[in-house]
Amino acid sequence: MNTKHITFRILLVLSFFGMISCELNDDENLPDPEYSSPIINNVEDGSDLGLLVGQLILFPNINLVGDVGLTNFKVILDGNVLQDENYDGTTGDITTSFELEVPEEWLGTTRDLRFEVTDILGNTTTASVNVIIGVLIPDYDIEDIDLNGQAFKRITGNINVNETLDNSSLWIIADSVTVAPQTKLSITQGTQIYAENSETILYATELSELDWQGTATEPIVFNTLSNAPGQGAGDDTPGQWLGIRIDGTGAGSNSGIVRYVRQMYAGSIEFSNALRLEDVGSGTTMEYIQIYSNANRGIRLNGGDVNIKYLVSTNGQGTGVRMDDGWSGLGQFWVINKDIAAGTALEGREGTPVVSNVTITGQGFNNPGAVPDGNGIRLRDGGNCGIYNTVVTGVDRSLRYSGGSGQGVIDGVSFFRDSASFNNGEDGGTGFHSSAGFFNPTDEDYEPMFNNTVDSFTITDSYVGVSTLNSSPAGAIGPFFTDVNYIGAVEPGNDWTVGWCLNLDGTLRQ
Repeated sequence: MNTKHITFRILLVLSFFGMISCELNDDENLPDPEYSSPIINNVEDGSDLGLLVGQLILFPNINLVGDVGLTNFKVILDGNVLQDENYDGTTGDITTSFELEVPEEWLGTTRDLRFEVTDILGNTTTASVNVIIGVLIPDYDIEDIDLNGQAFKRITGNINVNETLDNSSLWIIADSVTVAPQTKLSITQGTQIYAENSETILYATELSELDWQGTATEPIVFNTLSNAPGQGAGDDTPGQWLGIRIDGTGAGSNSGIVRYVRQMYAGSIEFSNALRLEDVGSGTTMEYIQIYSNANRGIRLNGGDVNIKYLVSTNGQGTGVRMDDGWSGLGQFWVINKDIAAGTALEGREGTPVVSNVTITGQGFNNPGAVPDGNGIRLRDGGNCGIYNTVVTGVDRSLRYSGGSGQGVIDGVSFFRDSASFNNGEDGGTGFHSSAGFFNPTDEDYEPMFNNTVDSFTITDSYVGVSTLNSSPAGAIGPFFTDVNYIGAVEPGNDWTVGWCLNLDGTLRQ
């Protein structure tokens, strides 16, 4: 037995562990890493919030950020925990919200409201707000009036206390009516609201909240006074009033619920948009909305990331839906239909939204004998859009890129796929502009991976009809999308427009 070799090996092993020990000791001498305390965004520490009885303590977009994982968030009022959320070390940004209506018994008091976030290291950050409850002075009026023997409630001014418009009365909006910050405006199913004149606008400001919930059989309807009961033969002229504007506070924010709402004859020259959503966030519910016979743009999506399902834009004189100013939301089951020679159906400028199951029918489809006219989809000025399972027919150009938007095709953020374009004007009826050759099955530049077709399929009643020939499962796009596998917006036998939408001629869909 060679004891020298054994001793040598033992020395090597001891030397090796000695080196490790020295390294560990050296590491132990390093300073511990420093982590910043977590951050609470969109709540100003030490601020005063003046409210009235009936208004809302409303923080719809509280953003929490931590260097390490977050564990807990609390909302504490006068020492009582009202909201307690556990995150189990969640990393990355977290967005949450808080809402509380000011009760009458708080009048004349100041309440201590604290927001508190904690991370896994026990670091805690607090933001405190003094809520000062003032005397209730409504800044608006509701008066009972009689016009030609018909009773109405006429609302004017700045709605600064939670208010409900219900279906027990007919309502008139006079001139500019606003919904103030920290205030909720509720509208019940079946409520009829009439714009008094060409200057009428309903404006929901930032930090206001909407609770507009119609149903498929009793939608909420905004119309004009000329079409109200007892007011004469009626007037179907587009652009008789300005429209509706809803302002949010950016991506992820919550402006409330808008469901089963029909808006008619709005969008006059001064306002240009029948319905304008400005920086409205994805926390908002927007679904089952029809913009009918508007002047200029039907619905304009300016910034924010609000998502919209079940949207109908009918016979708009200008653009049906305009995506603008960086809107990055999602859309599914959209119909844009016209039987007049007018504008573009879907237009995008800036932003990278994604839509699926869109049906666009122009006058060449809806007006027998008329030539295809107008644009189907136009992306311009850097605008992009990912488009799936969509059909465009009866227009001149079905798809066009201009003003630098073609770069989005190269970058892969703008495309038209698993879709159909037929019986249009451009390119012998395919409808594709030369800028959209990648997506045109008859073009030498066509990329087969986009899986498009120029073959027609049956569509009735302006937009009811789908095709499964080359569709893709919408659910694969993301969790927002209902997982259907067909091209088009309205499936026969499942017509979600019945009972609350109007046909092109103004009759109710039944």
